[in-house]
Amino acid sequence: MERRTTKPEYGPHIAKALGNLGEASADGLLDAVYTLMEDILYVADHETLANGEQRWRNQAQHMLDGMIDDGYIIEKNGLLSLSDS
Repeated sequence: MERRTTKPEYGPHIAKALGNLGEASADGLLDAVYTLMEDILYVADHETLANGEQRWRNQAQHMLDGMIDDGYIIEKNGLLSLSDS
């Protein structure tokens, strides 16, 4: 099996990108995450999934959703920001 970036590995990069941006839409945040991670992503991370999305973006979105659910990131009016906790 080809090496790929695991979902938890995206967490610190999501937090760093959002910290740099202050607030962002989900798409804007994921674009910033890609910029931070493009040199460390594996070939398999760039594969297109059956839903038409690249694997890295799908995994990063799932990690982002978890960070929102866990209260690390706040979503308000379509914009994301880091929580104070």
